[in-house]
Amino acid sequence: MLTETAGDQVASFEEVYRASHAPMARLAYVLMGSRAVGDELVHDAFARLYERFDEIDNPGGFLRVALIRLCSTARSRRHMEADRLARLPEAPELAIPELDETWAALARLRPERRLVVALRFYEDLSHAEIADLLGCPVATVRTRLHRGLADLRKEMER
Repeated sequence: MLTETAGDQVASFEEVYRASHAPMARLAYVLMGSRAVGDELVHDAFARLYERFDEIDNPGGFLRVALIRLCSTARSRRHMEADRLARLPEAPELAIPELDETWAALARLRPERRLVVALRFYEDLSHAEIADLLGCPVATVRTRLHRGLADLRKEMER
């Protein structure tokens, strides 16, 4: 990793990023076993470095320590979450089989359509309230709702 350039001049953040990103991504992948999680943690480590870049003498070392600590914390959270989930009682089945089928069909909808259907019928929001919440035109909400209900009907017919 590059922390100094020729003539003992401290490297810029961009130079440190270019030189360190790939090795840090590989380290995070090895530590976490997931590229997506590793990339997120590398991003967080670089964000921490950026916030204090002018104060740090060894950016590469700071970055490595920050990444290792972030990975350790993420692994601890993952284990704690798995342990707590394992101790939860089994979720009760719904007494009405049709509701189970409806929830399963709803889960198969495209996310933007599922969101609008749930907000309209589960949260009982108006088209205008949904549009305001999602930051889109009312016509978009109506279209997604119409298509979501059509998809839901098709799913229920299967």
